[in-house]
Amino acid sequence: MLEHDKEQAALEKIHADISRIYAEQRKLNAEAHKITRENFWYPLGVVMAMFTIFSSVLALVLKILA
Repeated sequence: MLEHDKEQAALEKIHADISRIYAEQRKLNAEAHKITRENFWYPLGVVMAMFTIFSSVLALVLKILA
């Protein structure tokens, strides 16, 4: 009986470790997805801001010259 309890405790420990590792994997995958999104949207935002500034300056120059 004692041997069975030790085996059961060992199996429960293994299952707990597996659950912990899966949770860590989900956390890391979420972080990787976040970084991937940031790598796409931040440069796009910078480019959009540059176009906005350029078009505003161009509109101002055209208004002054016209």
